[in-house]
This record gives sequence, C-alpha cells and structure tokens, in this order.
Amino acid sequence: MHRRFLLPLAALLFVVIFSPQAAQAQTSANCPTEPKLNVPIADGETYTGSNCVVNTAADIDSFTFTGNQGDTWNLVLGSSTPKNHDVCLTIYDPSNNKLNSGCTSGGDYTVVFDQVLTTSGTYTMDVYEDTSGSQGYSVSAERLFPFPPVAQLVNISQPYPDAIAWDTEANAFRFQGVTTGLFQVSAAVQAPKNYDLCMTLYYTSGVVAGSGCTTGSNYNIIIQFTPSSNGTLMAFLYAAGWNGTVSYTFEVSCLSGNCGTTNFPACTLKDAATYSATTDTLTMIFTVGNKAATTWNAWLTSKNTITALSGFPISQPITNPPVLITKTATLSPSGTVGVLTTLTTPAKGIICSNYTSINTGTPSTQKR
Repeated sequence: MHRRFLLPLAALLFVVIFSPQAAQAQTSANCPTEPKLNVPIADGETYTGSNCVVNTAADIDSFTFTGNQGDTWNLVLGSSTPKNHDVCLTIYDPSNNKLNSGCTSGGDYTVVFDQVLTTSGTYTMDVYEDTSGSQGYSVSAERLFPFPPVAQLVNISQPYPDAIAWDTEANAFRFQGVTTGLFQVSAAVQAPKNYDLCMTLYYTSGVVAGSGCTTGSNYNIIIQFTPSSNGTLMAFLYAAGWNGTVSYTFEVSCLSGNCGTTNFPACTLKDAATYSATTDTLTMIFTVGNKAATTWNAWLTSKNTITALSGFPISQPITNPPVLITKTATLSPSGTVGVLTTLTTPAKGIICSNYTSINTGTPSTQKR
C-alpha cells in the first residue's frame, strides 16, 4: 500500500526544485483528447501516444511554445509506424506569418526544422495531413540556442549512460572546453543497435564543432577537436531519422594537453518518463549515479497530493559511473502528474533531485 505524506506538496517541491542539484528532464505525454487546439509544448517535451492522431485532411492539431527573438528551436514531427499516410508540419510566428512547412514523403518518416525565431512571443506548430486517413504521430520541441536548461552538465572522463526513449526525442549534454586541450567527445551505442545514433557538437555561438552518426557495424561516434575558444559546449544526440529508440553511453575525454578541471555534482539523477494509456503503465527510465551510499526516494504527485511510488525508498549503493534503471507503475489516466525523486544521505540530506511532469490523459469518470 502506498504511504501518504503530510508535508504539503508545494513545500516539498520548493525544497527539491530549488536545491542546488535539482534538474528538469525531458518528458513525453499523450496528446489531449480532441477537440483541443493550441496545446502548450514545453522545452524538451514530446507529445506521442494513442491520442496523437490526425484522421482527415481537415483535422489539424496545434501546439504552441514561447520563445525569444534570436532563439533557435529544434522542432520535429514524426510519423508513427505503420505510416499509412504522410503528415505535415507548419510553423507560424506570433503574427501568424508562416515560417516553415514540410511533409513526410515515401520512406521519410520525419520533418525536422532548426528554426530561428524572428521575434519574441508565442509560436504555433500545426500538425495535419494532405489526404484523409488515420495516422499517428509524435511531435517535439527543444531549444538549441541558448543551450536548453535540460542539457545535463558532465565531467571529463566520466561515462554517462542515457537513451533516446521515444520517437523524436533528443538528449543534450554540456561541458566546459578550453583552448589548451585536445578533447574527445564520444557516444557508444549499446547492443543490439536497433537504430543508428547521431551527435552534433555546438559552441555557444551556434557554430558546429563536429558531428557524426553510427553506421552499419560501427557502434561509436568519436569527435576529436581543440576548442577555438574557452567556454561551454553542447553535444546534441538523437536517433538517425528521428524515428526510433537507442541506448548509449556518452563521455568527454582529454586526449592531450590541459583540458581544465570541472567538478559538477557528485551525483546524477534524471528521469525519462512515458505513459501508455493502453496498458495504464507509467514507465520511468532513471539515470542514477552516486559516489556515496544513498537512500533513493520517489513519489507520484497528483492533484495536490504526494504518494510514495511502490518499491521506494530504496537503499542505493555506490553507483559510479551512473546506470540506467527502469521502473514502472500502474496508473489510470489522471491528467498531469509528476514524478519527484531524490537521493539523500544522513549527513547532507538531499544531494540530488529531479522533478518530471507528464500528461497521462483525461481522468475517467467511470470504471474502465
């Protein structure tokens, strides 16, 4: 039986979200039940699931996000498998001017725009099809520049396991580069390789420092370079074609010279959460890393209540480098819920935390 905690939800969220090591993760959510227009889509969020369907040429699903002039956003639309019909994506600025438009075609399952925003305000992404017929899709939005807050800070010479957990998802990592060192940035795909992995390395200016993809029997991406200036760089990773899932390990290494020193938090805690309305299953792919024995806690937050997830708390031994740990929970559609998770020690209290929200669909008023 779940235990109910008396600490007010708002108070606990304040403690966790504003602690120094708190982090926001990428999330996926099912689309709301139609008719629903101008659905807000957050930085790093994907809408995918049984409700993400267009049925006729007149059926338009719209999503909105807010950005600033000069920002660059990565906007992706992907057809679900099987692809019986092509789907299209059109981007409008705050004055309703069309900025970009494209459709899937033939063996191409995705439409991808790296869109520079022309003014500050609310932008609209319209999803539709040219011919009538039921077709599922996934749609995502992530800011590339300035670097997104969901980009994980990483240390040199420390491996970080991660995964592209759903269609159209991307992962981002940030690290410090200096002109006095020869760096190697690598990603190694875990077998079996169902999809190829791609990586692009960016300076804060938006200039590309390097890029590459795995191909065929090659399971690794390796980029070696000396930074042209001191500062933060970002590695942006996604499945080739933006239409699959792939697990991998990311690492930044120093090959030669003085690559500087960084000391980011001694723990890692991320959560890539997905929800299936078909099976009432919440799946949480946690990235957990800690250099000292901790207690791992996880709660489900919903409608101003907080309940411990089944199986938690857990005594988490030293886990260095971090590992991927998958947990599931049975949950009926409950609207927007949150997964709050922490790593704690008796001496220091909360040393790492994460809060992820996910839309599980409209709550049912009848027993299903």
